[in-house]
Amino acid sequence: MATTNYVRLFARAWRFMVISTVVGVLLALAFSLVQPLEYSATERVLITQTNTSGFDPYTAIKSTERIAQNLSEIIYTSSFFNAVMKDKKLDASYFPTDEINKRNKWRKTIETKVDAGTGLMQIIAYHPDRAQAIEYSVKVAQELQAAAPNYFGYSVRVQIIDDPLPSRFFARPNFLRNGLLGAIVGFLLASAWILGRVRRFV
Repeated sequence: MATTNYVRLFARAWRFMVISTVVGVLLALAFSLVQPLEYSATERVLITQTNTSGFDPYTAIKSTERIAQNLSEIIYTSSFFNAVMKDKKLDASYFPTDEINKRNKWRKTIETKVDAGTGLMQIIAYHPDRAQAIEYSVKVAQELQAAAPNYFGYSVRVQIIDDPLPSRFFARPNFLRNGLLGAIVGFLLASAWILGRVRRFV
């Protein structure tokens, strides 16, 4: 079938594609609404090394970035979680007692981002209570600051460089992103269905 015929086919089925796209958006938003609404709080830390005199600048930066990435994974260990949860200000009942579910919940509660080419790390905490989100971001940053020398030696320093920045509104779920994904999925499914029917009769 010629390209122009495909264009005509999609033009004729525009109502179906619009409906499918709208349905995709509605389903995505409905799924978002059943998810717990959570605020976020972001804390930034700077990871540095004091013994980089023998390194060229590029190697020193890459080494610090690698340490930052390793520290971001250490945050998700059981020992780090237990150290953080010693703080009485944190709601321990928020996490299930089952170890697998607890670890999954912890990974969803704390998110880390390491800026490429730097030792800057963002620690983002999510919680239905804004105050608890702030407490989690602060405590994780403080524990990272205290524990980093134990993992990489005293030449590695973690400095808290920002006050916690809470979100004004709910940060999760992201209704805009989910709605856009739903629209894309609905559009692609409608396109695939139309093309499938064409090939069936060719």
